[in-house]
Amino acid sequence: MSHTVVIEPHYLGSLEYFVALINARELIFEVQDHFVKQTFRNRCYIHSPAGKHVLIVPVSYDNRTRMKDVKIDYAQSWLRDHWGAFYSSYGKAPFFDFFADEFRSAWDSRPTFLLDLNLQMMTLCLRLLQIDIPNKLTDDFRSSTEKGSLDLRNRILPKISFDQRDLYIPFPYIQNFGSNFVANLSIVDLLMCEGPGALSILRNSTVKT
Repeated sequence: MSHTVVIEPHYLGSLEYFVALINARELIFEVQDHFVKQTFRNRCYIHSPAGKHVLIVPVSYDNRTRMKDVKIDYAQSWLRDHWGAFYSSYGKAPFFDFFADEFRSAWDSRPTFLLDLNLQMMTLCLRLLQIDIPNKLTDDFRSSTEKGSLDLRNRILPKISFDQRDLYIPFPYIQNFGSNFVANLSIVDLLMCEGPGALSILRNSTVKT
């Protein structure tokens, strides 16, 4: 049975993250909590010619800054770096020519806030997956969620392997480089490699309960 899922907005979220999203009845994005560094809020992993590669959006914040107020630091060359890494990783992928311009436009829009970038990218990815799920942002912070909701806030973390969370089971697909499948990369890896077949892969990556 699907639940209302409460979760923080990730930057180009992982397959594990999108498994949680597509299986939700409703999405509530936590934006009132304090920003936490070294999380998926401002980073993702793609499959580069050299292997697993991290993309990090530089941000400006202090320990009291709420997620909704975190600003992107454009003084650094991250936009050029992210597009360059994206192109070198997926320029020859089967569905690059179909989707790349939309991702480029999202980056080029240069939103002020990290939240806006994350939501824009997530909305794009859900549309490419042909998934439409009701969603809203939190208007205040609550330490617990309503009964019947699945609270995934701060559960999907880079430093803890996905196999310790029981949300995602790797379902291999053909990737751009190497013969060994790299699990749980950013959703862009799956979209660029599988296109319309991406949603089926996510369904098959869902832990059955």
